[in-house]
Amino acid sequence: MLRILSTSALAFAVSIAPLTSASADGAIKIGIDASYKPFAYVDANGEMAGFEIDLINAVCTEIKVQCELSNVPWDGIFTALETGTIDMIGTTVTKTKVRLEKYDASRMIYRVGFGFLVPKGADLSKGVDGLKGQSIGTIVGTQSYYDFIKGVLGPDTDIRGYDTADAAVLDLDAGRIAAFQSDNLQLEQAYVSTGEYKLAAEPSFDPKYVGEGRAWFFRKASPELVGKIDKGLDALIASGKVDELGLKYFNTKLVSQ
Repeated sequence: MLRILSTSALAFAVSIAPLTSASADGAIKIGIDASYKPFAYVDANGEMAGFEIDLINAVCTEIKVQCELSNVPWDGIFTALETGTIDMIGTTVTKTKVRLEKYDASRMIYRVGFGFLVPKGADLSKGVDGLKGQSIGTIVGTQSYYDFIKGVLGPDTDIRGYDTADAAVLDLDAGRIAAFQSDNLQLEQAYVSTGEYKLAAEPSFDPKYVGEGRAWFFRKASPELVGKIDKGLDALIASGKVDELGLKYFNTKLVSQ
């Protein structure tokens, strides 16, 4: 059900005429940023893998549709959606008021908290307050992350944007930033689990920052496509498949209600 397109194939797709919905053969074109382990990443065999890949595959199978999946960098993924290069963003994105005014979204799939990753030897005697006045890394262009950092550490915080989490953690290791801010699932499973890092404090689930949970996004006025995807998601949540994937990739059942 799921066809994986290479980055070069996507580049070709960008040059052709925009799509109005699904492609001519009925396939749903889905873009996903595969640089966000364990959500989505490129494995040792050069294939995309991860929670989001498995979930998309399961939904497409459930609703019996053909899906074409392309690896689209985060900084261009909404442009790809707007221009019709893809029909759906398969990276699970935080549902915020601003985004919901501009795009359609699926039902909420799961919730995350926001946290700060620091080296295991970092002094946490002052908690998160100890990070005030220092440089903080996060994923570039993710407004909810920027708002969280400024809300917790102050509006003048030096925020440094990175294209990938691994690039930010390299700077964390080198001492160029004091912490890397992201969602708790990624931080805990990709980094804390190695024993080399820890969280500066318990993750925050304040809806002011984390929004209404995470979902898939579509162009405005896409009720038919959203309805199909929601039908598949509802079935997988009811069957326990989403919790199964949560346990596989995050060692926890995901909050999906």
